[in-house]
Amino acid sequence: MRILSISYDASLLMKRHLLLERAGHQVTSAMSFPAAVGCCRNGRYDLLVLGHSLPAIDKRELIRISRSNSPAPILSLMSDGEDPVLSDYQADRDRPHEFLQAVARILAPIHS
Repeated sequence: MRILSISYDASLLMKRHLLLERAGHQVTSAMSFPAAVGCCRNGRYDLLVLGHSLPAIDKRELIRISRSNSPAPILSLMSDGEDPVLSDYQADRDRPHEFLQAVARILAPIHS
């Protein structure tokens, strides 16, 4: 499955990229707002993952752009105490195993 992963933290972005690749997904990573906007506008992904390092205002704008270009579900990784954004799914940023399980559940209907 094709996943677009966005984060403003290079180390976390790389770790998530590798984690998703090891799980068998094709991953495109974006580390800046302009790069993320470009990727969201092309709409060629099955899941959008928004990292916890993105400010809520950026998350909301990327969700808006993504929804106008792709039917892909959106998973937002959350920090403790962070208000949820209008993504389809939320996951705790500190639980990689649960994150991978959530990705598998979200993408399961697409595999069918």
